[in-house]
Amino acid sequence: MVELFKKTINIQELLKKPSQFDWIVIGCISCLTLGIATLLILGDQVPFQVKYFSWEGKKVGVKDKTFTLSFNRSVDKNSVEKNLMITPPLPGRITWQGRTLIYTLDDPPIYGTNYQIKLDNVQPSYKEEDIESFVSLFSTRDRVFAYIGIEGEEKGRLILYNITDLNKPQKTILTPGDLVVTNFQIYPDSEKILFSAFEPNIRGQGLARQELYTVTTGFNVDPSKTPSQRAGKLKRILDATEYQNISFDLSRNGEVIVVERVSHRNSDDNSLWIITEDNNPIPLGIPGSEFVISPDGKRLAVAQQGGVRMVPLGSNGGTSRIFQNYTKPLGFSENGKKLLLVKNNIDTTRSLVVINQEGKNQELFRTPYPIMDCKFEPRDQQDLYCLKTDVIPGDNGQYREEPFLSVMSLEKEKDLPLLALPNYRDVTLSMSPDGVALLFDQVVTTVPQSASDLLTTEQEAIADGQVWLLPLPDLKEANQSVNIKPQELIFGFKPQWLP
Repeated sequence: MVELFKKTINIQELLKKPSQFDWIVIGCISCLTLGIATLLILGDQVPFQVKYFSWEGKKVGVKDKTFTLSFNRSVDKNSVEKNLMITPPLPGRITWQGRTLIYTLDDPPIYGTNYQIKLDNVQPSYKEEDIESFVSLFSTRDRVFAYIGIEGEEKGRLILYNITDLNKPQKTILTPGDLVVTNFQIYPDSEKILFSAFEPNIRGQGLARQELYTVTTGFNVDPSKTPSQRAGKLKRILDATEYQNISFDLSRNGEVIVVERVSHRNSDDNSLWIITEDNNPIPLGIPGSEFVISPDGKRLAVAQQGGVRMVPLGSNGGTSRIFQNYTKPLGFSENGKKLLLVKNNIDTTRSLVVINQEGKNQELFRTPYPIMDCKFEPRDQQDLYCLKTDVIPGDNGQYREEPFLSVMSLEKEKDLPLLALPNYRDVTLSMSPDGVALLFDQVVTTVPQSASDLLTTEQEAIADGQVWLLPLPDLKEANQSVNIKPQELIFGFKPQWLP
């Protein structure tokens, strides 16, 4: 009887009116059930589309090698690859990571160019539905170079020249008029420039008292990360109180500076010094006047008696070694895997030799005359533009050296002459970061007259100078000869492209 009474009570409790909490739980369950049913019946109503493009509205440069496109759901990869269009064409290779397309460029993008990327008629992988049309724009960095002015208020000053629109070039003077700039190197982000300069009123001691500075350019590669600094902000890096600063080099990654210095008190105290990011100069104890730093800043190639020495600049820079019978290093390739060296031969000729990381060498050509400079073409690093000299017969049985530009194909082992550069031997070459043009200068020299004269490396005064632009040919189409014409740009000398 007791058990029957208990069961009656439980049934009555179950039949009680639901509480407020019970109604809330029942409502939530009902809404959730309705939502699931609706989703199952109607499906995902978000349109099939590109969710993210990594270069959206950006300015890209030679260091930007890949972009990504992400989709909001799985796609038919073949239809994406078939319908992806970039205008102007920008050849590259496509790989996939889930729903994300990764596009790796074959060549650097052309500077001063606006690109459009377009994608339509693409289908998802699991049902018939066209993608929502996608169109986006991105651009490359402006075509800008720096040079040293030569006329009027520009004399001896460091100047930026933007030639993205050749009909309306833009000029920016970076350094003050009380400094005479002698040389400079540009940091990889283009936001500042390292330069040497002296004050012209130091009683004829100009070059002996030149110091190292940096100056901001006003450029900002990624405005989302760092605020842009105004152009022309100076910072002294190295003074000349105890040592004369003669020449310097900056690693391509911008992290290491090497300077040739001589003590004012003791000329035997002559060696290379290293400056890292903390701006603390440290003597290396190695003499040398011709030297280049590897792009990663870990190795230094310096000409010494008996050969060219490779010096590690840190614990991970490898071991020291010497390449015997070589006279000077010309430079590393962009990736640092190749080193160009000049070698003097027993028959009085000179050879240009490329040495790889394993120490294997390949002679590229021989010439009886000096090899002044060579630059790798940055796209595939298989073409080499070299400044050499030739001997031209003159009046009264006299001969004169005339520099000329040629291009050497490492793959085909062919050397094509491009352009004669008369009047001046020490021509400065600068290869554009996208590999489509070369800058060079031509100067007229005279006897030095005052302490404020602009001087060449041979201590001749510069009376006049001109910067030229040389569009580079498509060597894949070239056979035995190439006909190209340089374009006159502006008065000045020592031009260098911004990276």
